[in-house]
Amino acid sequence: MRRDSCVTRVRRGCLALALALLLPLCGCASSQGEQPQGLGLRSLAQTPAAGSLEEVAERLSPSVVGIAVRENGALTGIGSGVIVHESGYVLTNCHVAKVGAELTLIFQDGTRGQAQLLWGDGALDLAVLKAEGSFEAAPLGSAQQARVGETVLCIGTPLTLQFQHTVTHGIVSALDRSLQVPSLSGGDELSFLEGLIQTDASINPGNSGGPLLNLRGEVIGIITMKVDQAAGLGFAIPIDIAAPVLEHFVRDGAYETPYLGVYAFDAEIARYTGQVVDMEQGLYVTKVSPGSPAQSAGLQPGDILLYADGRRLSAMLDLRYAIYSHVAGEILELELLRNGRRVQASVALAAAP
Repeated sequence: MRRDSCVTRVRRGCLALALALLLPLCGCASSQGEQPQGLGLRSLAQTPAAGSLEEVAERLSPSVVGIAVRENGALTGIGSGVIVHESGYVLTNCHVAKVGAELTLIFQDGTRGQAQLLWGDGALDLAVLKAEGSFEAAPLGSAQQARVGETVLCIGTPLTLQFQHTVTHGIVSALDRSLQVPSLSGGDELSFLEGLIQTDASINPGNSGGPLLNLRGEVIGIITMKVDQAAGLGFAIPIDIAAPVLEHFVRDGAYETPYLGVYAFDAEIARYTGQVVDMEQGLYVTKVSPGSPAQSAGLQPGDILLYADGRRLSAMLDLRYAIYSHVAGEILELELLRNGRRVQASVALAAAP
């Protein structure tokens, strides 16, 4: 997919927290490449042919949950989620699934169940929950297959639990959007969300974490935010980046987040921020965290990361995908450009601090 030619700045409201580009920033992954197959995650080839809006809504609603968040017994938030594996793994936003909160899932038939927060990444605004039982799971598609103008649906719980399993629809308005957002650390560091799917489907507070669905009934994105100052400007995280994390959970039952420790911008953002003007491909390293695996491997500010495990790097989501395909302790092979010379670097990924 062609990257959008502009970087948009937004102020994130109640739909999501600010995200940053440190890998990873919190412990609560775009890939535009192929989604891993197997391990119970239903792939594009296994899903039905395109159906009507009514058929997709009926078929997928049982896989969507409302999420009630309680802290110290008080209801403090409402969000949405989608069951992505029959054994009870639920994907939602990191800002919905607060650490230490009691998370209650509300199913389409009105029944409720408890969920445990297993993993989250604030830099991606994604989290994985686990409920006990056997469930009907939504099939995963790929943002790479999405096309501008195609019809999409959102299912979620906007505003209050009274409106759970509300269905709205619209089109894919644009692909591969980049948004500048405030840093999670509250500092002056610039942070960006990349690879987002833009849609004009109606979304509101409480839709956060719900699925963006195509007419095949596949999840192609997870709703993360809207622009309050404009109508019909909503955004979803491409589902592709969650695939390697979910694969680890399904296979191993757990996942220890691997950590690299760099801030980096793609060519477009690097030019936008004035970091570099003559870069055409790769990721420009602006900061290497002290004591990180990246520093131990000799990575330096000014390096341009070209490939990770042979995967061409065009956006930070590509690097995240490569990293999250590993577990802590495994080696990430990098090819980079330093002062005009190509350099190979092997990085032993550590567990996230």
